[in-house]
Amino acid sequence: MNHHYLVIVSFAILFTLKSDAVLAFDFDFDLKSIRTTISNPSTSHTLIYDDLARSNQKTLFSLEPINNQRVGIFFDINDVEIGYSADVFNDDVETKTQDVLLSYRKFKHSKITFNYQTLEGLKSTARNLSGNQTDQFFSKNTRSTKFELSGQHNFYTFNNKESLFEHFFLNRPKLSNEFDIALSIVGAWSFKHVSLEDKDNIVFQADFLNSSAPKATKLTSNSYGVSVGSLLSFSLPHNVHVFAEYKVGKGNIRNIDPELGLKDSGDERVAAYGGGISWTASNKALMVVLRAWEQTGRHIDTSFGDLSVIKFF
Repeated sequence: MNHHYLVIVSFAILFTLKSDAVLAFDFDFDLKSIRTTISNPSTSHTLIYDDLARSNQKTLFSLEPINNQRVGIFFDINDVEIGYSADVFNDDVETKTQDVLLSYRKFKHSKITFNYQTLEGLKSTARNLSGNQTDQFFSKNTRSTKFELSGQHNFYTFNNKESLFEHFFLNRPKLSNEFDIALSIVGAWSFKHVSLEDKDNIVFQADFLNSSAPKATKLTSNSYGVSVGSLLSFSLPHNVHVFAEYKVGKGNIRNIDPELGLKDSGDERVAAYGGGISWTASNKALMVVLRAWEQTGRHIDTSFGDLSVIKFF
């Protein structure tokens, strides 16, 4: 389906919901905002093939998307944001991306989000950890699927200052006319179910391999992580705001296909950092936000950057 049709259908659904026919059921429909976004997401996978016993080689395979910029539209209805984004740029070699998001924002200092993401077509880089050789291969048949339930929380802000958590993470407009800074304690948690699939093979026969690459058409893992850290909020003149955050924590990953020998189960260290800048119109009807995050784990790294324009009602 053409992605432009999805936007049109979404607007049609909204106007239908606001019609008298729906309001006759006494449904409290409150459209708070519409957010349009250009983003560049990335979910990379690290796999290790240990063949030291047979060929004295240990190989690291990194699978990551390429040219997967996407456009999305999101609606905040009754403090619940729902939206869809997909790849709309045509490249000769690219990862086809789609993402469905549902975010609960009724709490002032918390956000709970469900995210479904698919990546089709991944670039694989093989590195010989026993030497200096590398090799690359792109497969349009390799697919990554991620289901994630996560939460972000602002626990405490020092000196009775006002944190920008609500502004940046809940997309609430905010004005400022002078410099101010606030320090907050924040935390996050996540549960992920991730699978890699390829009808031929997830990994490829790199030129430097002395033996055949392992045969793996599907790898699945479940993981969870909890982190805590700091959020710095900067309020500037002309309704400009800036934030920076850093969190560290613990997690665990369980490989559902251990017999393939490409992924290990066990404890992992979770680290995440991000930053952003925003501008809000003086009538609070419009907000422009530029944000970026990265989260690293034992086998899966996720990064995300987006430029959003938000219209408030």
